[in-house]
Amino acid sequence: MFITLGQYRLNCYLPENKEVKQVVYLHTAAGEAESVWKLTDQNFALVSIEGIDWNRELSPWPHEKVFAGGEAFAGGAADYLETLTGQLIPAAEQAFLLIPEKRYLAGYSLGALFAVYAVYHTSLFDGIGSISGSLWYSGFSAYVKEHTVRRNPDKIYFSLGDKEASSARGIMQTVFVRTRQIEEKFRKDGIHTILEMNRGNHFKQVPERIAKGIRWLLS
Repeated sequence: MFITLGQYRLNCYLPENKEVKQVVYLHTAAGEAESVWKLTDQNFALVSIEGIDWNRELSPWPHEKVFAGGEAFAGGAADYLETLTGQLIPAAEQAFLLIPEKRYLAGYSLGALFAVYAVYHTSLFDGIGSISGSLWYSGFSAYVKEHTVRRNPDKIYFSLGDKEASSARGIMQTVFVRTRQIEEKFRKDGIHTILEMNRGNHFKQVPERIAKGIRWLLS
């Protein structure tokens, strides 16, 4: 099932009995959600959001490009978060008849960075999944240290590939150190967290990594 709102497509995967107490909202590459769904226990609702302008809408503030020939980051996360919480999620829950007891926000890469950013600006989510997150982003670890979340989520899941830092370039090589710092900060604040390491670089077994994070969040 899916609905469209402007540029966005929201795909919903439901358990066979359609009894939903938990919903996971997911930002990952288009077309990956079905593979993720097949790797889970399918005892929740999965809503994936496609049509995102990743470098613009999922980045917390402007940042220079990190790849030759790539694009700079526009820093539109605040505006997109308002769209997500004020328009997309209400529309999805109405269209798919969802009345969840718990909501989770998960993402991969920039989607994972956005998921962590979101807890500083909304209290809507009960847990966060940051899978291979772009937590190398300049200023983000300092932002986490200096700011307070709207409310403590129940759980935050972090994961990285064990070759991400070594196979990256420039500032992206800091991803392991900064992810560990951020995870430790949340843990010290009393939030149940984990940082899991997976084999491979940033592009290895993406659906499997996301499904693993979702299973941990919902356990």
